[in-house]
Amino acid sequence: MKKSLSLLVAIAMVFSMFATVAAAATDTQSKYNELKKAGVFRGTGDGSAALENEMTRAEFAGIIARLTGVTSSGTAKFNDVPSSHWASKDIAAVAEAGYMEGTGNNNFAPSKNVTLQELIKVAVTIVGLEIDEDATVDGKAGAWAQPYIAAAIAAGLIQPLGDYTVNATRGDLVDVTYEVYQVLQNIAKVTGYEVVSATKVVVSFSDGGKVEVELDEPLKLGKNTITVTYNDREYKVEVEFEATAATAKQVGAKTIEVAFNKAIDDSKVKFAVKNGIISRDVAKVTVSDDKKKAIVELTTRLQNGDSVVTISGIEANNIEAKFQAEDERVTQLKFKSDKLALQSLTDFTKAKVGFQVLNQFGEETTLAYSPNFVVSKAGATASAANGVLTVTATNTNPFYLNEQVMITGYLSVSTYVVTFSETLSVGQPSQIDSIEFKGVYHDDNKQLNTSSKFEDFYVLIEAKDQYGNKLKATDVQNGVLYSVTNPMIFQIKGIVDNKGPNKDQVAIQLADPVYALGYDGTNTIRIQSYSGKTFTYDVQVPKAATVAKIALSAPNQVVASNDDSVKIPFVAEDQNGNRITKYSELKDKLEVLPSPLAGSTFALKEDYVTKEAYLELTLPNNLNVQYALPVYLSVRIKNSAEVASVQFNIEKAWTPESISGLKDVASDLAVNATVSIEPKHVVVKDNYGRDKELKDLFPNYKVVIEPVDNTWDVIAVKADPTDALKSNNELTFDGDKITFEGKVKGSERVKVQLVNTAENKVVYSYEGFIFNVVDKSNIADYTVDDIPKMSNKANREVELKVYGKRSNSTTVQLPKDEYSVTATSGLTYDENTGKLSANGINGGFDNNGELKAKVVVTIKATSQTIEKEVVISKADLVPTTIELKDSGNLKGSNGVIKGPQGDVANLATVFQALKIKDQFGFEMNGANPDEVNGAASQFNATVSITDEDDANKSMVVTNNGKSADTVTIAGVEKGDSYTVVFTSKASGVSITVKVVAES
Repeated sequence: MKKSLSLLVAIAMVFSMFATVAAAATDTQSKYNELKKAGVFRGTGDGSAALENEMTRAEFAGIIARLTGVTSSGTAKFNDVPSSHWASKDIAAVAEAGYMEGTGNNNFAPSKNVTLQELIKVAVTIVGLEIDEDATVDGKAGAWAQPYIAAAIAAGLIQPLGDYTVNATRGDLVDVTYEVYQVLQNIAKVTGYEVVSATKVVVSFSDGGKVEVELDEPLKLGKNTITVTYNDREYKVEVEFEATAATAKQVGAKTIEVAFNKAIDDSKVKFAVKNGIISRDVAKVTVSDDKKKAIVELTTRLQNGDSVVTISGIEANNIEAKFQAEDERVTQLKFKSDKLALQSLTDFTKAKVGFQVLNQFGEETTLAYSPNFVVSKAGATASAANGVLTVTATNTNPFYLNEQVMITGYLSVSTYVVTFSETLSVGQPSQIDSIEFKGVYHDDNKQLNTSSKFEDFYVLIEAKDQYGNKLKATDVQNGVLYSVTNPMIFQIKGIVDNKGPNKDQVAIQLADPVYALGYDGTNTIRIQSYSGKTFTYDVQVPKAATVAKIALSAPNQVVASNDDSVKIPFVAEDQNGNRITKYSELKDKLEVLPSPLAGSTFALKEDYVTKEAYLELTLPNNLNVQYALPVYLSVRIKNSAEVASVQFNIEKAWTPESISGLKDVASDLAVNATVSIEPKHVVVKDNYGRDKELKDLFPNYKVVIEPVDNTWDVIAVKADPTDALKSNNELTFDGDKITFEGKVKGSERVKVQLVNTAENKVVYSYEGFIFNVVDKSNIADYTVDDIPKMSNKANREVELKVYGKRSNSTTVQLPKDEYSVTATSGLTYDENTGKLSANGINGGFDNNGELKAKVVVTIKATSQTIEKEVVISKADLVPTTIELKDSGNLKGSNGVIKGPQGDVANLATVFQALKIKDQFGFEMNGANPDEVNGAASQFNATVSITDEDDANKSMVVTNNGKSADTVTIAGVEKGDSYTVVFTSKASGVSITVKVVAES
């Protein structure tokens, strides 16, 4: 039986007595209050709700009549309900509507109390829920009632109970009636919620709607009540909040799976990975649809060791998920097909099959390998290249179709061997069976349009033969015919290998149209295999954007006459109102008019990292203005009357004016412990409130640090053992430092003074820094930093850091004479430097090339011992991370190396601007025997040059793609540039750098 819910709702909403209430009730009393206000319930004689009282069938009939709005023109037809009975009309109405029935023998039993099962049946009938006549429930109930009770539970009208035959209270009636009332009023109810973060909750409603609630105050752990408004109605929702927890596991050589105990806000989350002591760069994060899992892909392989994923942005405190990383290892050689495909039907002496070498995660390994194959066929030989095994039979013993050939072999990888054996069947020659198009690709992610250089664009494809083997470009080129539907848009140059983000895909290379007319539209690539299969792909080529508008604005900070340069903000838009930011799209479309300021240059330049354009005014040397000097700059859109201009003032020269503090300097130290202050720690402001680097102010200025009261009482300045004539409390050059030592317990306020050296005059004195020296009585406990995995190679010492913990949870590093250190397994400790060394340990390593040692620190003041375990590795040092640095005439930062043309023409010289760190976090020096993998000869250098890089087409690369120490570039001129990828031969880690010849 099923009634029409939509009809019931439509009828119920006619009655004005059912007014919408402002807030959704959550407890029985508030539900009663709302239903009473709506006219459904009436109070008892004393006006109370009497929720604990039971209710007669007559009273129940009255409530149902008022709830549903049904009426009757007559009186009840039951024997025991006279026309004079106060509820006669209500009983008649609900009976005629089919909501209530008699008790038998044409009686209604108006004075009998209502049972729970009767109440539930009426509610289900009113709402019109579908009934399963065979449904049963666990609680005690009549057979006739069980289908109704099951439907009510499934719909959420009630919660499961143990006994439904007992009398219902007014409170029971209120709870069930309220659910029915909401349905009849088409009022959505809360069906669930999802805690996205401590400040964001998504609440779901019965009509399918959802509301995202941003909270002013973060949720507390445990139960919280939040308020949400939906369809002009206010709901109170009880939310259970638990702290976000995460687990992590390695699922690939460069991949980690992070699982959360609840959904996260993926718009804010950030991931950082530490593998041993090495921070791994995150290349990509993919969050699952349910927001409870994230796949973190790294730029380099993980290595064996304790590792941790730090998750920020979703809780007030960072979340850590620890896991054990493992080195990638080869576990399987897998053939891509069970067929050996004949090379052709005219040559039965050659057959091929593709193969993969897989790691423990089922991925194609990134490790170098050389499988050895043995073929069972007499006289046959095997050779492998680029993932394809070629078996060559003799002319006297050729292959035949369906012949069974057993292939066995092994793969020797470092300290272990992987064996394989499989029987393959000789099959028909390979032919193209499928082509999947992967999209349009450009090395610099440029967008294809009518003004593009089409040869720089590719359509990536994946072609397979009938055996499922991926095909190379030559196989595709020789097995298909290709064409385009409109060569006036673009043509096809050919099919090539080694394209795509990882340089490992087959691609269709585009070519310029037959006429340089710049037609836009859809061009369909059509590929037809010789077996008759056709594959097509539509490429959209929009009309190239033209600069339609440009606007300049004044710099967002003061421009002083002794500034080197200043960027001029601008906005350029195309004909559709879209912003144009790429340098390549603006350089030929804008004319930067010369600056009227003598000796200055105003130019459009390229950010080599982002590829975006910026306008820069370079100020002349020795510009010295005493008053504001107005400057007027203009940029014109070429072939247009559109000109944008901006005027601003160049102010008088900046001078260092104040010191605003010290940064990253520990103010708390133990007696006899030391702390150093370097130029990078001093925060200097100029007369315009801008930050300035102290190192840039030398030698015209220096910093002098003295006690405010002119007497060193608590700390002392340590003498510089390398320079007896130096003033030990002064910073006078970059790399200089002042070292302080705690002498006695107490506090010392110091003044950090900026001094003009020519005038020997104090420009500013900052007196807000206080050193606090503590002694043993202030220390409540002691702790030792965890010791990272160590190498047994030279120059890989690790500092041992021991701290005293104060009662306020702050820590102070202890001086080395406050503790003693012992170590096992050949590990040594230098009391003078405070460093551990594993150099010279040559035995005791396990199969993974590691051993464990113990370090025991004994606190002299308390005799407390603290034990730490350290893992020592004998692994070869290999490059793991690469950054840029300055080297000689070269300046390296933000992905760009700049310098004279003579230096940038030699890749061995450019290589010196790389800061290469090994898996233990130490910078590598390729001249050292243990660090040879950090030498230029152990890196390949691949140079790419675009037309934009080489305006005069003069650059010629020698030995491109070979060892970095052999690659040179002839014909480099001022203003030329190129992109180079340095790749480690030992680890595969790489860095892409833009190199610019500035002079």
